[in-house]
Amino acid sequence: MFGGVVYDDADGKWICSIIEFSTLGARIKTDASLEIGGLVNLKINKYNDLRRAQVIWIKDGQIGFRFLVKVDETKKGISSLLKLSGSGLKPPRLS
Repeated sequence: MFGGVVYDDADGKWICSIIEFSTLGARIKTDASLEIGGLVNLKINKYNDLRRAQVIWIKDGQIGFRFLVKVDETKKGISSLLKLSGSGLKPPRLS
């Protein structure tokens, strides 16, 4: 797991744990109050990476996001993040 922060468009801010991460999206654990279809910014603290994402599912305190722009696997640090999460190109699964 990796630490992160979720920011919504109404100036909401929530700490989160990033459980899965791929080039297409992420699965996080948080107490954020978000809605399916909503847009957020997801910050990955370790790599100071900020991603625009759409909420695609919510279940039991976990949220699945689809990134609006695919992650560049060659960006410094991102390739090691993908290896550590073991997700690669797979989208985050619904738990």
